[in-house]
Amino acid sequence: MRILMLSHGYPPVISGVTLIVQKLAKAMVAKGHDVAVVAGSDRKESYEADDQGVDLVRVRSLRNPFWQRGPIPFMSQSELDELLDRFQPDLIHDHDAGPLGAQLARLSEELTIPLMATCHFVPRFVAGYLTWDRQPHEAIESVIWAYSLWLYDHFGHLVFPNETHRRAFTQQGLTVPTSIISNGLDITRYRPDRGAEDDDLAARYGLPAGPRVLFVGRLMRDKEIEVLIQAIAAMRLRVKAHLIIAGQGDDRQRLEGITEEMGLQSQVHFLGFVPEADMPALYRAVDCFAIASQCEVQSLPTLQALATGLPVVVADAMALPELVRHGINGFLVEPENAHDLGVALTRVLTEPDLAARMGRESLALAQPHDETRTFDQYDALYRRLASRPRQGAASPARSA
Repeated sequence: MRILMLSHGYPPVISGVTLIVQKLAKAMVAKGHDVAVVAGSDRKESYEADDQGVDLVRVRSLRNPFWQRGPIPFMSQSELDELLDRFQPDLIHDHDAGPLGAQLARLSEELTIPLMATCHFVPRFVAGYLTWDRQPHEAIESVIWAYSLWLYDHFGHLVFPNETHRRAFTQQGLTVPTSIISNGLDITRYRPDRGAEDDDLAARYGLPAGPRVLFVGRLMRDKEIEVLIQAIAAMRLRVKAHLIIAGQGDDRQRLEGITEEMGLQSQVHFLGFVPEADMPALYRAVDCFAIASQCEVQSLPTLQALATGLPVVVADAMALPELVRHGINGFLVEPENAHDLGVALTRVLTEPDLAARMGRESLALAQPHDETRTFDQYDALYRRLASRPRQGAASPARSA
């Protein structure tokens, strides 16, 4: 089968979406499919490349005013026509809710091959970047909901990573057929037992001795990392914990300023970019994982923490409660409540029996998210959709 995927970006641009698209594309190549991925260029200009059998079509990209490292891809209708004629896909899988997805939606009535999409966002996330005070406003969020429903209504099938995410859209009026497929993770790499790669990791990254709380992700305002920093301050009288922040992003300077203002330079540590090869060992080098974001549609880092056998403390928002059972494998705390977050972290860090029990529960909850299951489910869905092509003209891609 020839599968064409569209994504806003692709590694070396790092985000949850780009990593999901890359691993899914490679997995489908391993299953015998021909896969091409159209994504925004990391060099601004267009070019083509190969990533272990995945045909990469990097299209022109514009500067993203909200995320310096994230391209905004642009492809004209004629360029998309040319690509479809050249690749002759049996199925198109869209991962982009922006310009590429909109371009595909506009052509959807003329296309005769199956169209599907995976939704990787919630309108609240977008609305937070389109307001003057960085807070999602109802009027702006309603406009984004209207656009989202218009976009996905042009696809024959829509995938969500969990029921919470799907329910948010169906309650707003989404009517297209849907499936739930976890984004998945490699549980053979993210595991609690130490390997040789763990031996010098703490020294290489300068990890301090003492209790360590880990956050992994983009350093952007929607992640609400300042709440984690404030929680570290709130718990100082009980336990001197270290917050380890792995990732890069436009919000780092502001977060470093908050850290300095609170006198926490010795307790908050910015590691910057950490290569994927080091990530499993980094999780094994900490005592728990925390995230305060209210816009997570699944959260790969939280899944990775579960698979490593860590207790987790997260905001009680969006889809995070599907991964964290309060008091069982971690704690759910009120969003934006640094005090309660600090109280929960203190319990995890000062009650070893509780932390060990929660870690075991995390391991069990991670197992259904084994990415081999994810790949099998997508493969089965592709084959099912491709066996029932849309009615139209004789051309497999565009109607005459």
